[in-house]
Amino acid sequence: MDDARLAAYLQVLEALRFDPIGRVAYLVESPEPGMHLLRAELPLEEGVGCPGDHARRHTPGREVSAMSLEVLRALQVRPEVPGDNLILEGIDLRALRPGDRLLVGEVVLERSDRPHQPCATFRARTGPEAFEAVAQTGLRGALFTVRRGGVVHVGDPVRKL
Repeated sequence: MDDARLAAYLQVLEALRFDPIGRVAYLVESPEPGMHLLRAELPLEEGVGCPGDHARRHTPGREVSAMSLEVLRALQVRPEVPGDNLILEGIDLRALRPGDRLLVGEVVLERSDRPHQPCATFRARTGPEAFEAVAQTGLRGALFTVRRGGVVHVGDPVRKL
């Protein structure tokens, strides 16, 4: 591991500031494991999440995954690389507690009680320094349950309810 790179990542991540209202920056569909496709819109269904995602992604408590664009920029990681469905700009996902709700366009998402921790797959896709930086800062993102389905579009506003 490159300690200087890790230190640089940590410095940038700890300086991030977020807003009360954000927007959808990118949408990602995963029709097969390891395949991440950028989309202009993404349907999200209650009890399912993104119906176009492969079957392993349809897990209660983690129907939808999200990560902050600010974090990805700081880590110099392209938005589709981690495989999260929603890449949000302006929202501090780390500040959301289980049960908190977000209005994403017309869709209502509820923060799951399951943590969205970096895993071996995240490490392989982003590198050991990025893995360690999000592990230390808690900025991996958040997992959600769909409470009201609909179609999310790139550019849709995002706010906490």
